[in-house]
Amino acid sequence: MLRDDRNELTQPLIDNQVQKGDSEQGETDSLSVNELTLVGLGAIIGAGFFLASSISIVNAGPSVILGFLLGGFLMWQVFSALAEMSVANPTSGSFRVYAEEALGPYFGYLSGWMYWTAGVLVMSSEVTASAIFTQWWLPKVPLWVFAIVYSGLIVAVNTMGVKNFGKIESFFSIIKIIAIILFVVLGLLILGGFFTKPSGSGIQNYYQHGGFFPNGTLGLFSSMLMILLSFGGVVVTGMAASETRDPSESIPRAIRRIVLGLLGLYVSALLVLLALVPWSQISTEASPFTIVFELVNFPYAGSIMNFVILTAALSTMNAAMYAVIRVLASLAEAEEAPLFLKTRNEDGVPIYALLVSSAGLIIAIIMSFLLPDKVYEYITSAAGFIIFFNWIIILASQIKYRPLLEENFSDTLKFKMWGYPYSSWGTIILVAAILVFSSFNPDQLIGLIGGLIIISVLSIFYFIRSYN
Repeated sequence: MLRDDRNELTQPLIDNQVQKGDSEQGETDSLSVNELTLVGLGAIIGAGFFLASSISIVNAGPSVILGFLLGGFLMWQVFSALAEMSVANPTSGSFRVYAEEALGPYFGYLSGWMYWTAGVLVMSSEVTASAIFTQWWLPKVPLWVFAIVYSGLIVAVNTMGVKNFGKIESFFSIIKIIAIILFVVLGLLILGGFFTKPSGSGIQNYYQHGGFFPNGTLGLFSSMLMILLSFGGVVVTGMAASETRDPSESIPRAIRRIVLGLLGLYVSALLVLLALVPWSQISTEASPFTIVFELVNFPYAGSIMNFVILTAALSTMNAAMYAVIRVLASLAEAEEAPLFLKTRNEDGVPIYALLVSSAGLIIAIIMSFLLPDKVYEYITSAAGFIIFFNWIIILASQIKYRPLLEENFSDTLKFKMWGYPYSSWGTIILVAAILVFSSFNPDQLIGLIGGLIIISVLSIFYFIRSYN
């Protein structure tokens, strides 16, 4: 039954608007639509696309292109659902607040703590990866030194407010975008005969070597989890959207730019890569993006790609820190976390939430060095599943939120997700199906079980707390 009591719905919305007004620091402290677009691209394009895309290619073959198109569609759906609620009710708690208002306190608690847990684990894996990438240049320096330096850097950036966060994340984003565009341009020049063309290159690679679906449709669907991880940062964009100038105008424009820009970058890069090299010759041991630089004898190709991947890892870590501290502060405001965590500094940053999240990051980093590699890999893969469980909660929240907004706040409902409610339900079914198909992969099955264990533990804590 819908929570359709007017006071029950309107009071949280009024409170959010009051909080927004109280913390308003002027247009200079908010994000422009261009900055929101770059933050979105920066948060989504992570090191995983440059490194792990080879795994998806090996599993799916050329059909990986369809996989990324499907991933882009699902991202657009989740983004649209989040944007609809963000335009009508901008709040730094974002999806956690919407889940609480639409589905009840348990889902608000669960989505918030799931995201915080997954975010800390993602940050720990990214900082560990960043340390490994840097050690490639400085092999004598211990990994823990780089881990401390990068963690301190990310914490420092996140003390400076959303405007400075937006500038730094935009810088990271531009580097990644330029790298992908350079890859595509050089690849097209090779295919056009301007450089030595490798044997076996050409568009015939899309249908030879086993066909477009060399491992069948199961191969495509079993690779979808890795593909979706290339879109996992979309929630960060939804959270940043609450700190933009004129959300009703900037959020819809940013959605179009991010979705089209991301699909253009991803799909064009994959089309060029698969035309240059048969999918069966791509190895999972190295980034497939080094191939094109090596083919043209690009100077310092290894260092360039290492720098790009390092930038992508730091960018993902920076965006994750931005999001987890605001989710933790939102949990405190809902009394689902210690109240002191909602305290903000003069730049509007939840400073104690930042310190607690940093402590969680340190613990996770220590775990990464102490636990066997395979065990820690399973823990971090569980974080990936948690992210997509949250996608389902976001879509379910939008389904129940829409009627309440239409009835009571039609004047603020300026952006609507298309095809409601069928598109929302369809996306939920697709995401759930991908999670089920991923269980056919033994490594992904362990990650799925780990994700379910984390959700179960969080749920037990909630019900014990509620009972007491």
